[in-house]
Amino acid sequence: MSRIGPGEPGVLDLTPRRSLTDLLWVANTRHGPGGHWFARVVEDTADHDHLVRAEQAVKYLADHKVILPGERLTARHTRALEAIREMVRGLLEPDRGWTPAVRTILAGTRFEVDEDRRLAASGTGWEAFISDLLVPLIQLIELRDRLRICANPHCRLVFLDLSKNQARQWCDNGGCGNRDRVQRYRTRRKASEAYSPR
Repeated sequence: MSRIGPGEPGVLDLTPRRSLTDLLWVANTRHGPGGHWFARVVEDTADHDHLVRAEQAVKYLADHKVILPGERLTARHTRALEAIREMVRGLLEPDRGWTPAVRTILAGTRFEVDEDRRLAASGTGWEAFISDLLVPLIQLIELRDRLRICANPHCRLVFLDLSKNQARQWCDNGGCGNRDRVQRYRTRRKASEAYSPR
């Protein structure tokens, strides 16, 4: 039999409408009290959940430069965002993967290729926004060994460690990383002063 083409499926050069960063900000709608840039947390409290109220969710995502639909965010949409968020955070554990709730969202999604060669979910508004998050979610599953949670125990933001040596610890080096360095410096200085001869 003649070989008329490659036997293995090829990789399609299609760009999703939503980025990994968009997906990660949805995953970070739940975080610790130190998860805000200017937070100076001394005593930890429970996670803060921005999806509890629709207006909070919209503000949080918009503040992080996620381009959002203009329509109102409903309770059904919020539940779908929560399902995606919990699946992403679950990927930090080695035995976790697709959840039933996200599989249901995927089963109800149709994708099209638009004129810009973008892979886009059919529909409009929050329905399309939520479905479009599934493409970067598939990408994230392939990168799950680089998914991290911030080393600041009060923060709990998740991020992708794309450094060469995969040794990144902080969601942001200038925020949580800098606070850690300052605290270690102060601790060393106090210890040094305590043991220095008078």
